[in-house]
Amino acid sequence: MGNQSEVRKNFGERASDYRLSTTHSNPVDLERMISLLIPHPNAIALDVATGGGHTAIALAGCVKKVVAIDITPEMLAEAEVAAKQSGLKNIVFQMADVQHLNFTDGQFDIVASRFAAHHFFDINKAVHEMCRVLKPGGKFYILDCSVFDGDETEKEINRIEYLRDSSHRCSYSPRQWNHILNKLPLTLKQTSLLREQYKLPQWFDRMGTDRKNQKEIFQILYNLSEDSKTLYPFGDDYITTYRYEILAIKT
Repeated sequence: MGNQSEVRKNFGERASDYRLSTTHSNPVDLERMISLLIPHPNAIALDVATGGGHTAIALAGCVKKVVAIDITPEMLAEAEVAAKQSGLKNIVFQMADVQHLNFTDGQFDIVASRFAAHHFFDINKAVHEMCRVLKPGGKFYILDCSVFDGDETEKEINRIEYLRDSSHRCSYSPRQWNHILNKLPLTLKQTSLLREQYKLPQWFDRMGTDRKNQKEIFQILYNLSEDSKTLYPFGDDYITTYRYEILAIKT
């Protein structure tokens, strides 16, 4: 269905790289997530698209139990390695698709996902499922790649992301996220658009982006309007990106 086979291929080949990724394991990001969620020690959390397991491990130190899901078996294997290395035993890993969650309604106190939503083939169905399995009063958290509001940035930056990673679906802008989440029984508590820089060539190397696509990415950047170039400065050794962080409560 959708881009699942591409996701499994791209991330299965690079699963160990993502477990060791300093971007995904950034302690500042993870500590900020925990400070926003303020997890209860008896809480049960769901980590959607766990990847290298960083989110699940951070949550497991604060809650009773974490269920960590992913559609890529190699990623789940790497996440289990990371969990064992951390000495945590309250994480359950299982293969599952966010668009078809095999959990009962209102099962979790926390549903979280980091750096994954841009791969979800049907974002509306995915967030609906995440919300469905969340208890009333439960906490909904997403941190994901984003783009600045605007027709040009929403189109062209996603072109760049797809050239870098063929399993990319869409990095949503804040205005697009607001439209998506307004359909759900959620009350937004905090949102932040965070500007970041990725080092090159590491950003390309992580997905094995070929030279042709790298050149095309730079061509897109050179052809952006002056306003967009101000938002997305770049150089031979770096590229500017954005992330959107969302904390909401299920009503």
